[in-house]
Amino acid sequence: MHNKQCFASSLCKIFVNFIADYLQAARDAGVPVILDAGGMDAPIPVELLNVVDILSPNESELARLTRMPTESFEQISQAVAKCHEMGVKEVLVKLGEKGSALFVKGEEPIRQPIISAAKVLDTTGAGDTFTAAFAVAFVEGRSKKECLRFAAAAASLCVQVKGAIPSMPDRRSVLDLLQTC
Repeated sequence: MHNKQCFASSLCKIFVNFIADYLQAARDAGVPVILDAGGMDAPIPVELLNVVDILSPNESELARLTRMPTESFEQISQAVAKCHEMGVKEVLVKLGEKGSALFVKGEEPIRQPIISAAKVLDTTGAGDTFTAAFAVAFVEGRSKKECLRFAAAAASLCVQVKGAIPSMPDRRSVLDLLQTC
């Protein structure tokens, strides 16, 4: 059993180093690295955190990653500070019905309330949609506030449709919603 554990541990280390090298190459080429923390039950290896430009957890993922409570905005801020200590410069926290917040090391957090949905049918994929929409706006060169607003609009549209894939809105729908609110 010990040999199997050592092999698995060695394999994981090789995989983490490979991914870290891949992400570093992306950064070196000017591609921003945004890591959605969804599905991660353990702390993210420091080798990966060092090559991430923006880490994007929700509240519970942030709590698991930092092993800190995240029930209030103050606690979330403290958990984010721990992420900053681990080398992450920007943390994009998805707060569900409380909106989102972008924490940039050394700056005040930027908060974005939700954009209310006409109806909420299914929240599956809303966090993924939010992070993806933020990334789109970010690489287009929008301001951080505009990125948050674009992402909030996309998430608002997402929760109005059943299913993770069918609920991802197209750009035109997001832009149309932004013009009405």
